[in-house]
Amino acid sequence: MRALVLIASLLLAWGCLAQTYPAKPVRLIVPVPPGGLQDTLARAIAHELTRAWGQAMVVENRPGATGIIAAELVAKAPPDGYTLFMTDNVTWMTNQFLRSKLPYDPVNDFVTVIGLVRSGNVLVAPADFPANNLRELIVLARARPGALNYGSFGLGSSPHVDTEALSALAGIKVTHVPYKGGPDILNALMGNQISFSITGLQPALPLIRQGRVKALAFGGQERSPTLPEVPTMSESGLPGFESGAWFGWLSQAAVPRAVVSKVAADVSTVISGAEFRDKYIDRVGFELLNLPPERFSDLMQATRATYEARLKNLNLKLD
Repeated sequence: MRALVLIASLLLAWGCLAQTYPAKPVRLIVPVPPGGLQDTLARAIAHELTRAWGQAMVVENRPGATGIIAAELVAKAPPDGYTLFMTDNVTWMTNQFLRSKLPYDPVNDFVTVIGLVRSGNVLVAPADFPANNLRELIVLARARPGALNYGSFGLGSSPHVDTEALSALAGIKVTHVPYKGGPDILNALMGNQISFSITGLQPALPLIRQGRVKALAFGGQERSPTLPEVPTMSESGLPGFESGAWFGWLSQAAVPRAVVSKVAADVSTVISGAEFRDKYIDRVGFELLNLPPERFSDLMQATRATYEARLKNLNLKLD
């Protein structure tokens, strides 16, 4: 009987918490420095939630250790819904499979709140590269094993993992050249220092439009509305193959379900608004996901399965 009373008391307390939430400022922990697309989106949502809630949502940038610093901070915060975490699929998944020890359990310590947006990557090459699409690149690579090289952000990065997976499917051998970041890769492409790279659509798009690099294939499920003339990787001889990123919010697993649902519903209202969507999603080449907790969890599990398979083939560890 005492156990039933305790459970009833907890449920009542959680319900009251959801009704009054938020009663104080909410922190959104972002694992990247200020100024990029992820940070910009986070701050735009936080601004709108601050207006809607009458309580501040404060974005805290905690870059470093491929997102581990930020994730550990959230995992160890009080599980009351006042510390939330924004992540992307790449760092979240690579840490799970490429690091033997983490200061948190990525599966059991967190729950999904809302899937925000996603964007397909784009395979780009120098403007004068002899191949004009992925099929032609594969033909070149098969004729000259190891001669073509590609750029990535380093071991375990999305360009590295996805290019190696693509190469295995296509039966080609290409040479990996790691760089510090996206701008270095794009500069190397324009300088003909590398043959191609898989990179984010947003930073590459201006150079594609200027004719300084060319797009060979798009990594989304469907062609990008921004580059409708560019075929998908799936269309280009690799059925079902995707390369891209999504962004979403997580919370600690012990946060009351009612609070998670409220945050998800309020964020959904923000990102689906016509003006917000045009400025911060459509205009920068994102695709709106707007996935509630359960559907975002499904996406998380599917992504985990994809990355586990790709990373297993690399036989790579980062620690």
